[in-house]
Amino acid sequence: MLSSEEILEKTKKVLEDEGYEFGEEKTNLEVLSEFILPGLKNSKDTLGSIYSLQTRPRGGILGKIKNKVQMKIVNTCINVIEKQSMKQQKFNELTYRAIERLIEENKELREKLNS
Repeated sequence: MLSSEEILEKTKKVLEDEGYEFGEEKTNLEVLSEFILPGLKNSKDTLGSIYSLQTRPRGGILGKIKNKVQMKIVNTCINVIEKQSMKQQKFNELTYRAIERLIEENKELREKLNS
């Protein structure tokens, strides 16, 4: 069984053979600021897409019946998904805020060390 370090080394070797050049390694602060924080910011609103679903308007009695049945199905799906999505959205928001504060605190501590 290969360890994670061995897998990373082999992956780097393959990428270098393909022509990819590795620059300087990014610091933890750079990784947090450039990748993790924007990703979490984009994942904060997990419920928005659930509520945006609308059925197309239909005319006539049969169309109204179809709309009612379809909206019942949509509302049932929303009710099933909503509770778990709310928990996930709350977790994403709290994680985003925590990482944001850690980045700010890290910057302040670095400034104190440098001065």
